[in-house]
Amino acid sequence: MLSSLGCLLLCGSITLALGNAQKLPKDAEPKYLIVVRPAPPPSQKKSCSGKTRSRKPLQLVVGTLTPSSVFLSWGFLINPHHDWTLPSHCPNDRFYTIRYREKDKEKKWIFQICPATETIVENLKPNTVYEFGVKDNVEGGIWSKIFNHKTVVG
Repeated sequence: MLSSLGCLLLCGSITLALGNAQKLPKDAEPKYLIVVRPAPPPSQKKSCSGKTRSRKPLQLVVGTLTPSSVFLSWGFLINPHHDWTLPSHCPNDRFYTIRYREKDKEKKWIFQICPATETIVENLKPNTVYEFGVKDNVEGGIWSKIFNHKTVVG
């Protein structure tokens, strides 16, 4: 009886012997047991090569689109006097989390995951002050400073 971890592999009169197919007489006895193990699932986590650097919070910019929507854009503030390694070795693998709420400590944060360094936040109340923040979803990601923005009158 064959288990899920091993099986005897014979295909007609051909058997695999250490990776080489060999023709056997029809009355030959099998000589090799080939162990078959399931392949491990592919890792969903991709890694980027290159230098690593200490995490710094992202710099957030908020702009008005309509009375009920804003445009958010963010990135790292680069100091030209330092040799910062840009974190975009694998830009397609990066995700960011933005958070926003009406400016009131009693209000709950609303979170949004973004695969790019910009997004539009809609369904906001006109003429209302909101707080916005963003962080990189890599291990050790740090929230940006809170950015306050007032939506325009409708």
